Amino acid sequence: MRVYVPMLLPELADVAATGRLPERTPFAVTDAVRALDPTADEEDLEFEAMCQALDAARDLGAGRRVVAAADVPDAPGTGDDGRLDAAVVVAVADVVSFHVEEDAGGVGSGYDDLLWYDVTELPDLAEG
Repeated sequence: MRVYVPMLLPELADVAATGRLPERTPFAVTDAVRALDPTADEEDLEFEAMCQALDAARDLGAGRRVVAAADVPDAPGTGDDGRLDAAVVVAVADVVSFHVEEDAGGVGSGYDDLLWYDVTELPDLAEG
């Protein structure tokens, strides 16, 4: 299952040091989300889950928001917003990419301006 974990850019230094993401409740394309629009394209549903995670990162504080995309074993999610039912611990080895907000804009900004980074670029991202 692909999950989207909300974070802030300064947290990436700790991720690089510990080898794991902060324990957070991620977002994913759950059965409940699919049931809302059974004809929706999977890519569109994944983008929506990433946007939900980006919005959730706003609650973490000020600064550039980050969404880590990772592949983990299936986890339950019953809400129609894609939020999983519990927090998960994700190892960096399970992360496939980081999506970083181009700038720290206001509500609703950043969705189309996410910068994509491969997980191998974590050391560079952690530096600043």
